[in-house]
Amino acid sequence: MCKRRVWRVVLLVVLGSAATAMAFDAGLQPELVGWWPFDEDSGTTAYDRSGNGNHGTLNNGPVWATGIVAGALQFDGTDDHVVAGTTGRPSDTFSFGAWLKTSATHELDAQASSGTVGVNNQRYAFDPSHGGDQNAGAGLSVGTNGVAVYEHGGDYMPATAAYPTELGDEWNHVMVVYANKQPTIFLNGVAVHTGVQSPRQVVSAPFQFGGMAYGYFQGLMDEVRIYSRALSPQEVRIVMTGYAGKTAFNPQPAEEAVDVPRDVVLSWDPAKTATTRDVYFGTVFDDVNDASRSNPLGVLVSQGQTETAYAPADTLDFETVYYWRIDEVNAPPDGTVFKGDVWSFTTEPIAYPIESVIATSNGISDQAYLPERTIDGSGLNEDGQHSVESTDMWLASPPVGEALYVQYEFDRIYKLHELQVWNYNVQFEPVLGFGIKDVTIAYSENGGDWAVLDDVEFAQATARDDYIANTVVDLQGIAAQFIRLTVNSGWGTRGQYGLSEVGFTCIPVQAREPQPANGAANVGVDSTLAWRAGRDAISHEVYLGTEVEALTLADTVAGSNYTPGALHLATTYYWQINAVQETESWQGALWSFTTQEYLVVDGFESYTDDIDAGEAIFDTWIDGWVNDTGSTVGHLQTPFAEQSVVRSGRQSMPFYYDNTIATYSEATVNVADLQVGRDWTQHGVQALTLHFYGDPDNVAQQMYVKIDGSKILYEGEADDLKQTLWRPWSVNLADLNVNLGNVMELSIGFERIGATAGTGVVYFDDLRLDPTTSPGGTFSVYPWTGDHDSAIHSDKVYTHTGKFSGEGVDGELLLAGNGVYFERDTNRSGSNWTLTGPATNVFDTSNPVNVTGDGAALVRGFFHGDQDDNHPVLTLTGLAPGTLYVATFYTVGYGEAGGRFTDITPGDNPHNPTRVDQNGAGSGNGQRITYTYIATGAEMSFTFDALVTGDSWHHYAFSNEVASSN
Repeated sequence: MCKRRVWRVVLLVVLGSAATAMAFDAGLQPELVGWWPFDEDSGTTAYDRSGNGNHGTLNNGPVWATGIVAGALQFDGTDDHVVAGTTGRPSDTFSFGAWLKTSATHELDAQASSGTVGVNNQRYAFDPSHGGDQNAGAGLSVGTNGVAVYEHGGDYMPATAAYPTELGDEWNHVMVVYANKQPTIFLNGVAVHTGVQSPRQVVSAPFQFGGMAYGYFQGLMDEVRIYSRALSPQEVRIVMTGYAGKTAFNPQPAEEAVDVPRDVVLSWDPAKTATTRDVYFGTVFDDVNDASRSNPLGVLVSQGQTETAYAPADTLDFETVYYWRIDEVNAPPDGTVFKGDVWSFTTEPIAYPIESVIATSNGISDQAYLPERTIDGSGLNEDGQHSVESTDMWLASPPVGEALYVQYEFDRIYKLHELQVWNYNVQFEPVLGFGIKDVTIAYSENGGDWAVLDDVEFAQATARDDYIANTVVDLQGIAAQFIRLTVNSGWGTRGQYGLSEVGFTCIPVQAREPQPANGAANVGVDSTLAWRAGRDAISHEVYLGTEVEALTLADTVAGSNYTPGALHLATTYYWQINAVQETESWQGALWSFTTQEYLVVDGFESYTDDIDAGEAIFDTWIDGWVNDTGSTVGHLQTPFAEQSVVRSGRQSMPFYYDNTIATYSEATVNVADLQVGRDWTQHGVQALTLHFYGDPDNVAQQMYVKIDGSKILYEGEADDLKQTLWRPWSVNLADLNVNLGNVMELSIGFERIGATAGTGVVYFDDLRLDPTTSPGGTFSVYPWTGDHDSAIHSDKVYTHTGKFSGEGVDGELLLAGNGVYFERDTNRSGSNWTLTGPATNVFDTSNPVNVTGDGAALVRGFFHGDQDDNHPVLTLTGLAPGTLYVATFYTVGYGEAGGRFTDITPGDNPHNPTRVDQNGAGSGNGQRITYTYIATGAEMSFTFDALVTGDSWHHYAFSNEVASSN
């Protein structure tokens, strides 16, 4: 390794933490997604100290400078910026901020929830990235005249929070806290302004610092932090000061939390210097605030305890505000007591409103006065007062010969507590008497078998617009899914009867609040299931399975969590909790979650340039500098890991091979050093998948993988090593004669093809263990700069997938040029294909885009949705199973290479998309993308998945043909 140190160390970045109180332990802050202290002093990498690997890359020359704590970055206000990784990027509820110092003003727009004002003269310390048509990225513009939060999406860039103020040219700490898509600006630890709630479907946190095309920050930046939760005001102050100080912080339950269980256990994060603490707890703020060891006032419930948690001695009361305080105490002989803040929370109510209710009636009503009006909140204000508008109410006449009833159906059986009634409330109700008076209440669990609960009288409404519910019926804890109110009489004699609103509450005897949340995706295969316990439950029965109709009893637990053991990858599980009481059991709702799709073998994100710490990529992947083969892992200069050609995250592994002297090039890793571990038999794992990216100048060699010495050759074309796309290679683990329960070594290598020796570089990223092997076809990408290499023939008809702005008729042929015809489409389907998901036509035929050097005017096609689950899907139909086909897609670059990536996922390999750089051939030049596959059925789908939300796919045409045809 000495040779490696001599030859490779061009720049050595010392990864030390600042020895000041400001650089406190990141572990004290839960949900810390990224922390960039900017203390490197040199180089082009700003390291993320949160442990999440979201290292930042400096672009256009930000200058290392002196900050408020150790180092900082100086931004010139012209084009300097830092692009960080996006692992764990939060949305809707998150916090971000930094210490900032500027001497430049910026355009400070009026606060709004729409518009595109944030495009001129802003100073974006945090870049609001484009979120697409429906979503948005959040950012922050800062100048000496104030701060503003901007959101960026399609035709959308308003200031959702704006705070004009004189910042001056000194250091200021600015933090933005998003809570359910609504931003609050904190300036120097104080909440100064709350903005409007975003109308976008999803708002994502920023991950670029220093600016973007609509404005760059000018000044110094230090201590950047991003959290995946809304920090409390106290936590913002802690982040600003950079350490927890002498008092406890991060209370659980959070400050002013509501709906807290009555058996709550209080917890907090301690001061670093404290060894014990005193706990004060009560229902009177002044007592908790004023009490001390010498005057406990009856609220000093624990003195000198070492634990950082406290369980109240008795079950707490319903719907009561409790106050608590933690005093941290230093170790002897100091013994100083540091008085903490007073926190509060409110316990759970006795009962909860039932949200999902369906109202029906046998009555005869006008369409404006249907029974739904009684359960939709129409006419109610925030204070529970009902209007006098008749269209906010139900009014009906009984059928001939029948008693009038209104019936309410819930989504499941509940233990019912109370019924609140707002009677019919028009202005002249005392005269009209349409309100219901005498009612028989019946209930049922199944809608067929009914029992009478009681006969009751509903009070008449006041005929005022401040009318509140004046009848409350005790439902006596009955178990029911249906309630029927049969009208026996009204307050008048006109033969019509009505209600304004009703509300049902229930006792929460069923388990609720599942973790993972219902419908959650990408759930860890080692996860623990948890839930909020059913009230008065003494145990919980856990039912779990992969089929809704075949759930089995997995366990009965006394608490409210269960660890199922090793779950399978990429599997949807269904689960249900039955809360068991002393005399009865309450079946819970059916929940589901889907597990993560794969296990990470190596994503190459954890490697740094710190050789002394053994963190360089070649310290883990042992190459030819040690094993005397022709391999070199990592670049010779820092950064050692590749940071431009990456499939995901911020880094990939560059593998240089040279078989001109040695006959093969190989790199080996000790599997124990990888996060995946040695047991590859769990979770339904079937394949090892490697993603690789080639170089056009490579000399083709035979690629292979070895696991504990068992070699598997790459079966694709050797020239795939020349393709500049991220291609998956799946290795079926069943083909290896090794002990997969204790894998020791993994090797990647290249060997000569016959006598042909060669050199080159291949990039690897996202090494994974997958639950399926790949039976799929193969992608190839070819540059396309004109007719001569487009492979478009005038004897074939190509299909364009976007609407032609309504002109023409479906299926009509459009002459594109040079004898080439395209099939016109007006409904996103054809004789042998359909397109689903988001798609827009950007240009119509009057504004075609020409491929450079090509006479064919090809029309631009469909548009990506977002980077989550909203993508166009092209489905080919009418295929003959067992037939070899070639699907061809034509695309044209728009921008420089490396700027517009798309994952194309074929239906026969759903877990391993191939990543294509649409701009790979350069702006204005085309690429012909082919997928050769054997049809396994009558259909084949392709999903187009933008790597960046809102990126359009300049897709001009596609064709699908039997491989042997021209």
